[in-house]
Amino acid sequence: MLHILTSHIASSKRYLFSLKLFIGFTIALFFSSCVQSEPAPDLFSLPTIYKVGKKPDELRARDMNLDGFPDILVSNAGSNTLSYFEAIGDGTFKSPFTMNTGREPLAFEVGDFNGDDIPDIAVSNYGDGNVSIIIGQKDGIFKKKSTTKVGRLPIAVSVGDFNNDDKLDLAITLRFDKLVILLGIGDGNFKMGDVYNASGTPAYMTVGDFDKDKNLDIAIAFNGIHVNFIRLFHGNGDGTFKAPVKVLGGKQSAFITQYDINNDGRDDLITSSTMNDVIKIFLNNSGGNGFISLEDAAAEKGPEYIVPGDFTGDNVPDLAVANRRDTSISILEGRGDGTFIFPHFNYPVGANARAMVGEDFNDDGLTDLALLIYDKQMLAIILRKNSIPDQIDF
Repeated sequence: MLHILTSHIASSKRYLFSLKLFIGFTIALFFSSCVQSEPAPDLFSLPTIYKVGKKPDELRARDMNLDGFPDILVSNAGSNTLSYFEAIGDGTFKSPFTMNTGREPLAFEVGDFNGDDIPDIAVSNYGDGNVSIIIGQKDGIFKKKSTTKVGRLPIAVSVGDFNNDDKLDLAITLRFDKLVILLGIGDGNFKMGDVYNASGTPAYMTVGDFDKDKNLDIAIAFNGIHVNFIRLFHGNGDGTFKAPVKVLGGKQSAFITQYDINNDGRDDLITSSTMNDVIKIFLNNSGGNGFISLEDAAAEKGPEYIVPGDFTGDNVPDLAVANRRDTSISILEGRGDGTFIFPHFNYPVGANARAMVGEDFNDDGLTDLALLIYDKQMLAIILRKNSIPDQIDF
């Protein structure tokens, strides 16, 4: 049995930082980080900081204990663990529980893999070349159910019912140009499906019904050198996929997500280009059969994770972007047509901004942010509010 609880380590308790408690970090002036950004409006509070494991790489916000509040899971590639932060419901979290994984858990996803209505976890273990399934139970204990070999260096994992049998399946990208499908049996076990060529160094992916045929599709971003496209794998509905369609735009994409960015009822695709320091919008022009690549939206240096949402309170979708090399978070204010107002707002964080997700952590109806600080082994919870300093420091 794999117990989620290892210890309530004293060093893992949360720390609420005020401006007087910033120790070991340089408080940089706002305009020294981005001369093209506007002064940031009062959108967020000071962060609440939690300690995580070594080399934190990925996080998810999901209601793991079914209490109505989004909890947070963090994969720690250097510790071979997952950290589980149980939400209190007011924007704070209990001290983390820790569960063991395989070697170098770079990615994971949450879903009910055994049909008991309790969330489970699929972990992509980069160092082992496999995907392990961890089953959630009512008592808060997790049990390791199965491990499936998928090939060398699995990068990302996504969840979806690809064969329409009401059982969740998995899609895994491999570093060496492969997309692997695992078909769910329904009891927490999986069987190998088809393997597809995905040349170009696949990175992140997103799953959705982009062509509105009631079959799930997969969109993959590629971060290989000189790669300037994404690929769409349209699902047949039986667990197999058509030959991929190449959509040009976005050089060396680090991340991809989907969101109806222009409010037309169709999910669009959004990627970040770490080479060109831009955000690329692909508007879903014809129910998924074709995407239109819009003009690039400027970001800071090294944009990676993107969180869509209404951050400015005007009921128009915006984008929050974690800029890895620039160590900042940018808010790109949307116009409602898939384009964004320039210049954007920028909040320096003074550390390596890594993975980021958005959720309403304090139940006030506003989208908050959870951000991983890679080099400091920290999880920052940044709540929406009416005032914020010009810089968020960790």
